[in-house]
Amino acid sequence: MDPVTAAPLSTWRFAGILRTYQAEVLERLAPGAAGPLHILAPPGSGKTLLGLLLAARESHRTLVLSPTVTIRQQWVRTAEELAPGAAAVSDDSARIGDLTALTYQLLSVTGDGSPFDDLARSVWVEELTAGGRAEADAATWLAELAIDNPGRYRAGIRTRSRRLRSHFARRRPAELARVLHPNAVALIDRLVAAGVRTVVLDECHHLLDHWALVVAYLAGRIRESGVEPLLIGLTATLPSPDDETEFENYSQLLGEVDYEVPTPAVVKEGHLAPYRDHVMFTEPTPAEAGFIRRHEALLHDMITRVLSTPDAVSYLEQQLQPADASDDDDGALLTRLDRAFSADFALTRSCAVVLREVAPRHPLIDAIPPVLLERCITDDLLTVLSRFAQARLLSDPAAERQWEYVRRSLADFGYALTDRGIRRGRNPVESTLAFSAAKDHAAVEILRRELDGPDGDRIRAVVVTDFVEHGNNRGLAGDAPAGALRTFDLLSVDDVTAGLRPVLLTAQHLRVRAEDAVDLADALAELLGEPVDVAEGTGPARDLEVRGVGSGRIVGAVSELIRRGDVRLLVGTRGLLGEGWDCPAVNTLIDLTTVATSSGTQQLRGRTLRLDPDWPEKVAHNWSVVCLIPSDVDLDDSSEPGRLRRRHSHLWGLSADGDGRIVSGLGHALPTAAFDAWERVLDKDASTSIGDLDALLRERWPTRSSTRTEWRIGDRYEPRERQVVAVRRTSRAPLLRTAQAAGAGAVGAFVAGTVGVGGLVGVLIASGADVAPLLWTALALGGGTVAATVSALRMLARLLRDRRRPAEIYRAAAIAVARTLHDAERIGRVDESAIVARPDAADPTRIRIELGGSAPDARVIADAVEELFAPVRTPRFLLRIDSAGLPRLRPLERLADRLSPGRTLLAVPRLIARRRGDAERFREHWQALIGTCTLHELAGMQVLALLRVARSADDRLDAAEPRARVWG
Repeated sequence: MDPVTAAPLSTWRFAGILRTYQAEVLERLAPGAAGPLHILAPPGSGKTLLGLLLAARESHRTLVLSPTVTIRQQWVRTAEELAPGAAAVSDDSARIGDLTALTYQLLSVTGDGSPFDDLARSVWVEELTAGGRAEADAATWLAELAIDNPGRYRAGIRTRSRRLRSHFARRRPAELARVLHPNAVALIDRLVAAGVRTVVLDECHHLLDHWALVVAYLAGRIRESGVEPLLIGLTATLPSPDDETEFENYSQLLGEVDYEVPTPAVVKEGHLAPYRDHVMFTEPTPAEAGFIRRHEALLHDMITRVLSTPDAVSYLEQQLQPADASDDDDGALLTRLDRAFSADFALTRSCAVVLREVAPRHPLIDAIPPVLLERCITDDLLTVLSRFAQARLLSDPAAERQWEYVRRSLADFGYALTDRGIRRGRNPVESTLAFSAAKDHAAVEILRRELDGPDGDRIRAVVVTDFVEHGNNRGLAGDAPAGALRTFDLLSVDDVTAGLRPVLLTAQHLRVRAEDAVDLADALAELLGEPVDVAEGTGPARDLEVRGVGSGRIVGAVSELIRRGDVRLLVGTRGLLGEGWDCPAVNTLIDLTTVATSSGTQQLRGRTLRLDPDWPEKVAHNWSVVCLIPSDVDLDDSSEPGRLRRRHSHLWGLSADGDGRIVSGLGHALPTAAFDAWERVLDKDASTSIGDLDALLRERWPTRSSTRTEWRIGDRYEPRERQVVAVRRTSRAPLLRTAQAAGAGAVGAFVAGTVGVGGLVGVLIASGADVAPLLWTALALGGGTVAATVSALRMLARLLRDRRRPAEIYRAAAIAVARTLHDAERIGRVDESAIVARPDAADPTRIRIELGGSAPDARVIADAVEELFAPVRTPRFLLRIDSAGLPRLRPLERLADRLSPGRTLLAVPRLIARRRGDAERFREHWQALIGTCTLHELAGMQVLALLRVARSADDRLDAAEPRARVWG
């Protein structure tokens, strides 16, 4: 093809070999996409080449936008390698090439404020004009309002700005152009006139207010030219959803992620360092623990004092025993209790455990299923207090003083009681745990352990905190505020970690140990080409002073000292050491931040994954530190465990059980035994301490070399993701009750066999055969015995099969769910070979159900399977399954119940239970795959007893981590 006459980029060629995931992206995302392409890929994954190949196959002129000049030039160099001639590539806005690479800043809006303020002002003028004012008069009135009543003016601008920010991408280009600089508008017009149709947005998570507005205008102008633009977004991390409006702006432009390149794929192909995630659990310092104990005692005393009053106990009774005119005296207590659980299960359960807490001998306690009377946790007390205060105090003018007492008391503990309920504020206990001094000591212990390992001489570590100094004024005030300064002070005086020559680096501080100050000042001066002075001071640390040098150069110089080994420990804040900081020599991260978002977590972890030319066998260790309340303190805290779960839910890593699987969630940081120990600590089980948990993790700590081997770098892999639902097999909650079914079946077969053979002999006697009565009886009993034996052997064979392959039942259940969802047109066609169930290698009682296929369908199936095995709450249908193997005869089912009381009842997943026909179809699939079952619709009071039985069963989901993902 002649490059001169060919369509733009159509003659571009890549002569190398694509990585597995690059080839899959190109195969899965077909050219000519109707909407934007949104790709998530970690650093080092080859996003630049991938973006160019995606653009080239569209055969249109392309614009590449990147956040920095350095990144822009990387695009130019890679594009020139693909293009038949360098002239096709341009980084000059005055010369539009087949591919033009520019920075976002070149198109950015003017002014320091939000561009939406200017747009909001224009919209306000339009509104006034529509109301009958002249445009000039409207503009003058607004200008006067801004001077005479600036508060009202700013409120009006904010209201309209928020409205615009939520749907600015749908505004007409002419409206957006009002807030852009004329030069930017002119450049965009030239790009559109030159035929640019494809726009590649590198590091697209930066597309928030300003840059998002520019891209929205560019896309709108391309549409006005008569063609649909193709936006290709490439990023390593999604923007944080904390700012809902900004995240919505981003989503309006690029939509959902079309393909995610998992970090493990890049590791397996040798372009990122293998890694292992670790967790260290610690407990508060003695002073912090004393504060927490006092806090717990005061909070518990205040709440129980309020909820022990006659009025509060009456409220609890009313919640547990809602009145109904149809109740009769016989069994009314249980009927009302069932009705309460059906109406609001969560509140009723909380009321039940609180009633046991404040009135342990109340007669209602004995009527509540023991499995529902779990330990009364802090959230139960707060939930009931909130509802009681709203129902009995806020609505009663005579109780105003008690309402105020509760409201003010809760405020002291960081909770705000309003007419909408209790809202969590800056809880002093959560702050104490998040910024505990014990975490600094944990950082010291982690480094000691790392240095004691076989690769101790190669350790290059970074400790990252949220702040230089934390300004929290709630919680325990220690000798020094939490933050990088406090952490550095401890690390710099420890006998072991001081030998790493630690450096504190923040936007305002460059601090080192006094013993290292002169040497490091000289080394930095040599690298920076500027003098570095040692500030006067006393104590174990000194500040280094560098004048006239930007923070970027200082960070780069310190990074070089780390590479050379002159410095082996860096302490800093995530603001300085987050996105953009690159130091391949760092191989150990100790994360002391409170970050739990996808973007923040992956940015921090990405600091250690770069390949190190000086250590080709590099393996990175990433540490999280969690401070837990000890078991002997009744106060519960969900902030630290919740943060740990959220943080790891975004990450992939090697399974901590050492089975070579790559999983998401806490399974790649905590082995199964540690999971169980962690749950016991959170449940306040005195048999397991935080020290026991940490000791268990230390025993199972693999070496870096074994981690590298386990990654199997260079081996072929399947780039597929599966959803996982984990369940537990326990004798107290069997999925199938084979024993009583076998007994009932044998008895039924004996009766049927005896009657059948006896009847046959009777027919022979009636026909003239000479059979003695004793022989007749013997033959009949013999026939019954043979029939019972055959039935029992058949059920025994089933029992042995179920015990030998316990996972098969769970796989069949998942297939029944998938078939039903497909029949109901909730999902596409299911490849049943992609549904696998297997016992956990580390714990055979744990069954993992893996669900493959398309990612959206796998999630839908996993949600339904999880709901199927979850504790029964308020379902529409129940499926009774314990009579599998029995003929569908009511007398045999009753006999099975008598032989072994207890029923196995599962909640039909809500997505299936919406239509009765779907629920019936699910019953049919279950019966075909597993065995006899009965569907019960929970309509009317007579089935509430069945629901009570279902709720009394033990949980079948794995308590530690019921859901996860597995890759590869």
